[in-house]
Amino acid sequence: MSNEILDIETAVRLKGFNFRASSKVSGYKSGIHKSYYNGISPDFLDHKEYSRGDELKQIDWRLYGRHDRLYVKKFEDEVNMRWCILIDKSASMDYGDGEYNKFEYAKKLCATLAYLLLKQGDSVGLVAFSEDDIELITPRAGSHFITPILDKLETLKPSGSTGLKDPVLKALETYRSDASFVIMSDFLIDSKTIEQSIKLIRNSRKEISLFQVLHPDETEFNFSGSIEFEDLETAEKVIVDTGSLRHIYRKRVMEFIDKLKHICHENETRYVLSPTNQTIEKSLIQIANK
Repeated sequence: MSNEILDIETAVRLKGFNFRASSKVSGYKSGIHKSYYNGISPDFLDHKEYSRGDELKQIDWRLYGRHDRLYVKKFEDEVNMRWCILIDKSASMDYGDGEYNKFEYAKKLCATLAYLLLKQGDSVGLVAFSEDDIELITPRAGSHFITPILDKLETLKPSGSTGLKDPVLKALETYRSDASFVIMSDFLIDSKTIEQSIKLIRNSRKEISLFQVLHPDETEFNFSGSIEFEDLETAEKVIVDTGSLRHIYRKRVMEFIDKLKHICHENETRYVLSPTNQTIEKSLIQIANK
C-alpha cells in the first residue's frame, strides 16, 4: 500500500463528508444514498439523523428539543452505491514534474476518493484506460479493498493515445445495475467523442462526474521565447514563438473548457476542473457539492 498515492491527511480531514448520489437510485442494502423506496429509521419511525446535504426545512425541531440532536422528518430508505472510477492512463497524462504531474495527481485523486467511498460503505471498482489498453478491477465493498486499488494504481504507467468510448462501453458491461461513474482525465480529445461517451452512460440511467485534470502550463501557457513542443502521444514536434501564441492559445483552451462544461450541463453531469496545483481536498469538495 502506498502512502504516497493515498492522500491520507486529506482523507482524515474529509472523514464524515459523504459523497452522495445526486438522484434517487434503486439499491440492495442500507446506506447513505436516497432510494426509490421509503423505509423506517432504525431509531425513529419516519426519522433519521440529520447529515450534511439534508434539507433544513425537514428537521424535526421537537425531536431536537427532546434529544438535543437533529433528525430529519421524512425518512427515505437509503442504499449503498456502486462506483466506477475511470482513470485516463494515456501518454498525454504524463506531463508535469513531481506532484504537479497530471497522472500522479489523478492517481492520488482516485485513491483518496476510493478510500472515502469505501469508508462510507459503498463498493468501488476501477477502470484504467488508454485507447488500446483497458485494465479493470471489479467493484467490491469493504475498507480493506483499498489495498488492491492502490496496488493497481502503483503499477500503472501512462502510455498510448487517449480513448474514451471503448472504456466506457467496457465499464457499462461490468456495471449493468445502478452505479455512479467518475472519470478522471485531461479530456484532450475531440468534444464529440466526450459527448458520445457521456450520453452512453446517461442513457444507461447512471450518474456521472468528470474531473478534468490539467497542468497549469496547459491553461496559462506561461512560457517565453521560442520553444519546441512535443506531442506526448504522437511524438510530433513543433517550434513556436510562445509570446505571439499565448493570447490565442489561452482563448482556445478556455473555449474548449467551456464547451466541456456545456456538454456536462446539458447531460446532467457534474464537472470539476482540477488543475494539478489545486489541492486534492478542494477538488473532492467541489465535486461533492455539485
